Amino acid sequence: MDTLLRSNRQRLIWALLAALILTASLFAGCSKSSDKPPRLDTPLPKAHSGIYVSEDARFTFKGDGKTVLVELSERYLDVLEDPPVSTEYSYTFTWYDFGEYRYDAATNLKLYHEESKVSLDFSLYEAAAFDRITISFPLPDKAPQVLLRVSDYP
Repeated sequence: MDTLLRSNRQRLIWALLAALILTASLFAGCSKSSDKPPRLDTPLPKAHSGIYVSEDARFTFKGDGKTVLVELSERYLDVLEDPPVSTEYSYTFTWYDFGEYRYDAATNLKLYHEESKVSLDFSLYEAAAFDRITISFPLPDKAPQVLLRVSDYP
């Protein structure tokens, strides 16, 4: 009887120890995430305006921080599965999927065509600047597309 009691006590201790370890590991895994956009203490950059050109794309930003005319090469259209071109898209720069963010620290450029409901999401290869946007949505065997500002908005 004494051996049976001691055996049951050991099982109970091991079961409690396992439950304690499981509970501790659950709490350790449920910590609050600190993944959020960086805090920038510099002035907000001015909105893109003018014509930006790369080898396979031409974006004409109106300067309102919302609208861009998108023109893409045939090779780009094939890769993107023929989205509407030579038409206006609304655009926003985002920090991953956390929402809109200033372009000088954003990770993505998202374009949305209202009429067709087409959405294009380009990863930024590097931080965008007023006169340069580098998107890393490459064509097959191509380097990232560098959109350089070539002129003011007409």
